[in-house]
Amino acid sequence: MTGAPLARIELQAVFAHLVTRFPALRLAVAVEQLRTRRDVLTGGLLELPVSW
Repeated sequence: MTGAPLARIELQAVFAHLVTRFPALRLAVAVEQLRTRRDVLTGGLLELPVSW
């Protein structure tokens, strides 16, 4: 077993807290412009540009 389930729970908590602390937080680019990682099995974003 890996720590992936715990990491997902932690990220959910962090993002929920960010939204309440920074209510104007928005993506700085269109969703279509987000790039995903293809070099790892779990994927994920290369970056998440935001503005507030």
